[in-house]
Amino acid sequence: MSYEYLNTRVRVMLARLLAPQQFLALLELRELPQLITALSDTDYAPELERSSVEFSGYELIENALIAHGQRAFQKLLTIAPEGPRQLLEIVLERFEVFNLKTIVRGLHAGAPAKEVARSLYPSLLFSQTFYTELLQRGTLRDMLDYLLSTGNRYYKPLAAIFPEYERTGKLALLEHALDSFYFANARARLREYADENAKIVQDALDTETDILNLVYALRVVAAGVRSPERERYILAGGRLSTEAVRELLNAADLDDLLKKVRRTPYGKALAAEAELSITRLQGRLENLLYRELCRLERGRFFDIHMAISYIWRKSAEITNIRVIASGLARRASRAQIEEHLIPLEVFA
Repeated sequence: MSYEYLNTRVRVMLARLLAPQQFLALLELRELPQLITALSDTDYAPELERSSVEFSGYELIENALIAHGQRAFQKLLTIAPEGPRQLLEIVLERFEVFNLKTIVRGLHAGAPAKEVARSLYPSLLFSQTFYTELLQRGTLRDMLDYLLSTGNRYYKPLAAIFPEYERTGKLALLEHALDSFYFANARARLREYADENAKIVQDALDTETDILNLVYALRVVAAGVRSPERERYILAGGRLSTEAVRELLNAADLDDLLKKVRRTPYGKALAAEAELSITRLQGRLENLLYRELCRLERGRFFDIHMAISYIWRKSAEITNIRVIASGLARRASRAQIEEHLIPLEVFA
């Protein structure tokens, strides 16, 4: 009965997501105040009203989006019975890793904290105060010290690789350490459940692992990297074996890589086009990730699938609103904004 109850509530939450026609209407707007007014007639209204007390313009929207995402995901966890809730926490922890990687990149590049904060996802498992404190750290070593002082589990993988990072300055070492730790830890926790719903979550993790590996192979081949070191950044555990990813990394050029990718289960992302630029190919693969994780099979009423779909749909919705808001703030054209949107068809 736990999933019947949860999915009854999730259906209501899904109905509150913005419809495709609402996004099309947002794309017709030309000013940030118009976007704020339009969103004030949606489920984002409470957060926009509260944010308007302290912020204006783009900052108002950004603050409201973060607060809204936190409310949505907190509600999902609140209505979920204990078993489903623990599985959903594993899924939601992925967004905490996104945030840690964003802060790591910002500190590596010496970017202003305010600028980095604009790229954070709604946080839930780690508090907003936690991220506020991290953003105030001046260096990556200061960030490590804070993770250690708070007992955060991501201290361990970062600390293990940090001496090599200091010697080489390779940001990829830290990002790979965070991703690898998350996926390995999540899979270990899922093995404790050993039921069909844990397998659904596992399948979602496998899909993400594979597509991250495909995008990585694309970048490596496009850059002409031939060093054996490139293999150390392969993420383990997806449906594609390490050997299969290694073969992709060894592609002679982009055309050869394309042929190899087409022979994988993910080749459908490339449609029937004979040639794709690196940008278009990467976009196709990243959109495939959303299409797979956002896919909604409404007949599945007795498992965790619907709740996972909601998490990723809400994430995509917030990301698209951010893109529109940022574009309006920069006076970008509609074509430039649409280029960075997650396509609406992923919600089909």
